[in-house]
Amino acid sequence: MNNSPATQELTTHGAAQSLRGWAILCLGVFFILMHLYGGIYGAPDALLYRSLHVNVALLLVFLTRPFGSGRWRWLDLPLLAGAAWVQIYFFIELETWNIRTVFFRPIDYVTSILFIALILEATRRVVGSILVVICLFFMTHAVFANHFPGIFYGPPSSLQNLLQNVFLDSNGIFGTAVAVMANFVVLFILFGTLLNAAGGGAFFTRLAFALFGHRTGGPAKAAVVSSAMMGSLSGSAIGNVLTTGVFTIPLMIRLGYRRAFAGGVEAAASNGGIIMPPVMGAVAFIMAEFLDRPYLEIIAAALIPALLYFLVIFVTVHTEARRLGLRLMPKAILPSAWVILKRESYLLLPILLIIAALIAGRSIVYVAVMITGVTFLIALLQPRRRITPRGLLAVAEETARATVGLSVAAAAAGIILGAIFAVGLSFQIAQAAANAAGDQLWVLLLLSAVLAVVMGMGMTAVAIYLTLVATIIPILKLAGVPPIAAHFFAFYYGIISNITPPVALTAFAAAPIARANPISVGVDASRLGLACFLLPVLFIYSPGLLLEGTWQETLHVSVMAGLGLSAFAVMTTGYAFAPMPVWQRIGAFAVFVLGVWPLALFNVIALGLAVVVFGANFAAARRAQDALSGDIAVEAAPDADAEEREIIAHIMEDAPNEANQQARGIWFWGSWLVCIGVGVAFEWAAAQFLQARAPLLWTLLIGGASVFAVAGIILTCRAAEKAQMAVPARPG
Repeated sequence: MNNSPATQELTTHGAAQSLRGWAILCLGVFFILMHLYGGIYGAPDALLYRSLHVNVALLLVFLTRPFGSGRWRWLDLPLLAGAAWVQIYFFIELETWNIRTVFFRPIDYVTSILFIALILEATRRVVGSILVVICLFFMTHAVFANHFPGIFYGPPSSLQNLLQNVFLDSNGIFGTAVAVMANFVVLFILFGTLLNAAGGGAFFTRLAFALFGHRTGGPAKAAVVSSAMMGSLSGSAIGNVLTTGVFTIPLMIRLGYRRAFAGGVEAAASNGGIIMPPVMGAVAFIMAEFLDRPYLEIIAAALIPALLYFLVIFVTVHTEARRLGLRLMPKAILPSAWVILKRESYLLLPILLIIAALIAGRSIVYVAVMITGVTFLIALLQPRRRITPRGLLAVAEETARATVGLSVAAAAAGIILGAIFAVGLSFQIAQAAANAAGDQLWVLLLLSAVLAVVMGMGMTAVAIYLTLVATIIPILKLAGVPPIAAHFFAFYYGIISNITPPVALTAFAAAPIARANPISVGVDASRLGLACFLLPVLFIYSPGLLLEGTWQETLHVSVMAGLGLSAFAVMTTGYAFAPMPVWQRIGAFAVFVLGVWPLALFNVIALGLAVVVFGANFAAARRAQDALSGDIAVEAAPDADAEEREIIAHIMEDAPNEANQQARGIWFWGSWLVCIGVGVAFEWAAAQFLQARAPLLWTLLIGGASVFAVAGIILTCRAAEKAQMAVPARPG
C-alpha cells in the first residue's frame, strides 16, 4: 500500500522535483478530503459538489494516464487547462445556473462542448473506445435523427437543446450516476482500500486457504471464496485476478489442474465478485437510486443469485478435481482457521457493522462514514500492519486512482442519457422492440441478452450498468418485466462479457499468470460462470430469486435453481461421485431443465429424476469402491514440494510494519500533527457552515488542507528518515 506511484516517488530522496507527482498526490488527497468532509459535515451546493467531483476526476485521469511519453505529454496541458476552466466556469455561474436553460450564450456553448470532449477523451483513456463510440452515436443521432432509418428515425434535436439536456438537465452528466458516485461511492471505495491496507485482503485469502486448502480442489475453492469476499469490496475483477490470482493459479496448476482451467477458475470467481453484496463493485448504490428502492433491498435481492453463481463454480472445481484424481495439499503446511480468526477476526468488524447499520435503518452516507472511521481505527491500532501518515497518503492516492475511472464512466453515461432524453429515443426503441417481439417475451429476452453482452465488452461494471440503464433496461420494462428483474437481467448479461471471448478482459488478465492461451482461459471461465447466462432468465420467470414474492416462493425457486444448476455443472464435467455414462449426463441435463422450469409438476419430476441419476452414480462408485469419494478422495502426498511451501509461506507473511520501521523522533510525530491540523481545519469550516455560506472559500480551504497535508507528511517523513540514518549504529 505504501508503494502507490506518486507517494513512493515523492517519499524517495531526490524525487521532490517531480511536479506531476506532487500534482497527482495533492489532487488525490483533495478528492478524498472533499468527499470525507461532505460525508461527515454535509456537502456544498449539489452542482458545485458534482462539478468538482467530475473535474478533479478529469484532472487526475489526464495526469495519471498521460497521452504518451516524453514530448507527447505536453499535449495533456491543454486538456488540464480545459478541465480547470470548466470548474472556474461553474464557480462563476453557480448563482445563475438555472438561467442557462433560457439564455444559452456563446460561452455556454463553448464550455459545454469542451466539457463533453474532455469527458470523452478521459473515457477513452480509462474505459476504452467502445463507450466513446456509443456516446458519439447517440449525440449524432439526437441532432440528425431525421436522417436515421427504421426505429431510429424521428424529429431531431437542436444543438442547443442537446447541450442543455447533456450539460444542464438532471438526466445528463450531473444526473443520478454522478450524484451517487459523489455522495457515497467514493467513501465505500476508500473503506475497501483502507481495509486492504489494514490487511483485509491477506486475511480473506488466508482464511479461504485455511478452510478449503486441504480439501479436494483446495486452491480452486480458496480462489472462489477469497475472490467472492474481496471482489465485492474492490469492484475490479481484473484487480482481483492480479492480487489473489498470483497465489491461487500457480497452486491449482501444481496440484494438476489444466493451466487454462486454473486461469478460468480465478477469472470466473473474480468476475463473480462484482455481483456479490454488499458493494457489488459500486453498482448496488447506483441501482438503488435508479430503482428508487432502499439499498438494503438491493443487496438482499442480489444475495441468492450471487450464492448460486459461486455454487456452480464450487461444484465444477470439486467434480473436476475428483475426475482428475488430484492430490490434496498437506494440511500441515496450511494455516489454522481458528488461529487466523483469533488473530485477525477484528477485520470482519466493518463488514458486520455494514449489515447491522443497514438493518437498523441508517442512511448509506452514515454507514460509509462509520465503517471508514472504524476501519481507520483498526488500521491505526492493530500491531502487525499499523498505518502511518505516509500510508494514509498512499491510501488516498490509490482510492482516487480507483475511483476516477468510475466517475468518468458515470459522466459518460450521463452524456448517453442526456442525448437519449433529448429526442425520447428510449421509449421509441423500447416500443419498437416490444412490437417486434410481439407476445413472445423469450424473443425480446434473447435480443436483449445478446445486446447486453455486446455492449458490455471491454467496459467496467459501472460503465456497463449505466450504459444498459439507458438502452436495454427500458426495453424490458416496457415489455412488462418487473423493474428490479430488468435491472438484474441486463447487468448479469453485461458483466458476462468480461469472461466471454473474444473480449474477455478478466480472462485475459488471468492468462499470463497461468501461462495459457487467453481464448482457452476465456472458454473455461465461461463454462465456470455459466450461471451468469442462466440466472437472468430465472429473474424474469421466477422472480422469487430476487425476493419478489413470498418466502415460500423464494425458498422453492432457490432450492430448485440450486439443484438444476448443480446438475448442469456435473453434466459438463462428466463426473459426480464416479464417471457418468452418457445416459446419466443426459439425465443430469434433464434435471437442470425441469428443475429451473417455473412449473411445480416439472420440479417434482426433476427431484425424482435426480434421485435416479445421482443415486445410480453413487451406487456405481460404491460398487467399484472408488477412492474418489469425499475429501479422502486420493491419498495426500507425503509432503508438499518446495514451490507449494513457498507460496503458502508468502500468503501467511505479514507486510513489514512501516510504523515500527520509522524513527520515533519529533519528525515522525510531526507527520501526525499535520493530520490533526487538517482535522482542526475541518472542524472550523463546519462550525462556520463554510460549505453553505462560502462554497468558493470552502473549496480553497480543502485545497489548502490537501497541499498542507501532502507537503507536511512528505517533508516530515523524509526528515525522520534522515534523522534515523544519522543515528550511529550501536557497537557490537
